[in-house]
This record gives sequence, C-alpha cells and structure tokens, in this order.
Amino acid sequence: MNERDRSLVRTAMASLGPRTSGAVLFDADSTQFVRMNLVLLKGLLEDRGLEGIFITVDRPHQYMAHLLRMHQVSMDRLVFIDAIGRLSGDQKEALARAGYVDAPFHIDSLPDAIAGMRTGEIPGIDVDKVGFVMIDNLAALLPFNSYAAVEAFVNKFISVMTARWNALVPMVVDRERNGLLYDTVLSRADDVISLRESREPEGTSASDKGRRTISGTRYRGVNP
Repeated sequence: MNERDRSLVRTAMASLGPRTSGAVLFDADSTQFVRMNLVLLKGLLEDRGLEGIFITVDRPHQYMAHLLRMHQVSMDRLVFIDAIGRLSGDQKEALARAGYVDAPFHIDSLPDAIAGMRTGEIPGIDVDKVGFVMIDNLAALLPFNSYAAVEAFVNKFISVMTARWNALVPMVVDRERNGLLYDTVLSRADDVISLRESREPEGTSASDKGRRTISGTRYRGVNP
C-alpha cells in the first residue's frame, strides 16, 4: 500500500472518530470502490483491531482476499460471506474463511442468515464480537432486484446488524451515480463521510447533511 493510500486509511479512521456502531454512509466514486473497500478494511481490521464480516455481492470474495494479502493486511479477524462466488463459478482457494449464500436473488433472507451465524460455522471468528459488517457494493444488488426490494433490504440490514451486534455498518455508495440509493442509505445513516479526495462544492440538498470530505474538512452545519 502506497503512502497515498496509507494516508487515506488514517484520515478515514480519523473521520469516523470514536464511533463504534451504527450505519455510516461513505460517498465515493464507483470506479474507486475496490480501493475504498481495501482502505476501510485495513483501517477497521488493523487500526481499530475489530473483527468483521465482509459480504461480497459484486465480485467473488477471492478478489478482495487477494488484494488484502498483496497489501499485507491480516485476515485473521475477517470472515467473508460470498454471494457471488457460486454464480461466477470462481471457487479457487484464497486462504480466506468464507461462507456462501444466494444473496443476489434472495436478499430478503441475508440479514437474518448472517445474524443467525453461530461460532464454529465459519472457523476463526467469535460471532459474539463482530465489530463491523460491510458490503462490497450495495449498488450491485440493483440488477437482480427491484429498487423497492433493495430499499427494504437496506433498512432491514442496518436494523438487524445493529441489533445483533451493535456493529459498525459502513456502506459505500456513489452519490453521483446512484443518487436514489444514496438518499435511501442517507435516511438511515448516523454519519456521512465523503471518500472523494478533492473537496466538492457545497450544495443545498439534503444529501449535504453532515457530509465531510476525506481531507477532514467539515461541511456547513457540522461543528469542527
């Protein structure tokens, strides 16, 4: 990981502040989602020392596992829930703990399936100590489901994850490309942080509420 990305990790974690639970909406360019997921995972696993679950609905879990290994990020406290690996036929060994579900087509059952995990079902993680639950690309659910179904999923997912573990639920959405999805997550988010690396103009819409840039600059209405 280069210095630019390490700096991004530090700033992202500083932007989170002392928060340890609740939904946090991260605004990022969709072309940078893989990089931003890597940055957040490194910060949450190593800087915060949390145990977590990473749900893959966009790419097979082996892809992120490979990147984490390449950047020397330990996966000792991470479990993957793979909802795309079986569809893609990509079941190569990635030296990562993973479970498989059929989430792209049955997202209504995903929150309960995860919350119902018991220690030992996926070795190596204490399911009573899960500190965060992430999805690699929430927008990737849209081609498989109606928008109403995805909206219902967002609400249920946040409710179930926070009720089961009082966990941190980071959700990365591209505000410019998926504005409706962004607004849906915004309505449930406890905090909003921009992972765009240059400051954007201040707007007047509700989506500007509480938004911070990754540089740490706080937008109007948010005290420094």
